[in-house]
Amino acid sequence: MAGSREEFKKAKKGIETLWHRETEAFKAGAHVALEFLQKFDRIGPVVNKAALVSGLSLFFLVLADDHFEILKNFTLKVIRHPNGHVREAMRKTAEWLYVSLTARMDPFMYPKGKKLTDKQRDEQIKAHKQYEHYVRDIKALIDQYDTGDENTEYVDEMKPSVNKSLQQLWGRLTESRSYQKLPEAAKPVPSETLLKRKQIEEELVKQLRVTESIFSLQDVKDAIFHEKNSNDLMKVVAMLDRGGDTSELDTILELATNAWNYFPHKILNGLSPAEKLSDY
Repeated sequence: MAGSREEFKKAKKGIETLWHRETEAFKAGAHVALEFLQKFDRIGPVVNKAALVSGLSLFFLVLADDHFEILKNFTLKVIRHPNGHVREAMRKTAEWLYVSLTARMDPFMYPKGKKLTDKQRDEQIKAHKQYEHYVRDIKALIDQYDTGDENTEYVDEMKPSVNKSLQQLWGRLTESRSYQKLPEAAKPVPSETLLKRKQIEEELVKQLRVTESIFSLQDVKDAIFHEKNSNDLMKVVAMLDRGGDTSELDTILELATNAWNYFPHKILNGLSPAEKLSDY
């Protein structure tokens, strides 16, 4: 918080060494880091602010499950700092919040098919709400900081700004398959839509098998979910096509279009075009 570059680099290395050599002791004492979150504003030089945030990374790893709200609030505060180095340090450290949420929403189960414990189910419900609120809070901040001056297609092309840092944080959270489950839980999908999706999934699996495609059903879903514009529909067609005749291409195009219309899209807040149309 107050040292030179050499001093805080040495301190960070010391933290990492303790983590590797005395992991359990580190976990037992990690809560002391929470005291220093309140001291962030007292730090003068921005280089020391960035150093503290960077040095909190392993503490976020240990504390995220049990102290998620405190760490989230700190993240949303610091990610709006006027200095880009501070924001970038926060974005990297906040990666452990994402890991905590996805790990608790979709815990690793071995062997496959093993049932969740009561504690895991409780954590799953808790993480689900935390994930939803975290994304919502970031989106609200984006709306606040989006001046409309940026005319770029991709976030990476944006000039350094608070808005860009928020967009990157939001993008990381919304690219996971765990996030894709949130809108369905928040708003039940109509039964007729679910039946249509099931039918389309079966047809897609059959088509991928016939063409001996290197792509899977999940690859098709991901391509649709992360689409940038309507031209991405042709990416789905390419996944299903094996260079057959015109009649076969017509069938593939129809199948790809149905998948496009009935599967969730990120830019539609997790809804499908069919669901979006029904809202009107």
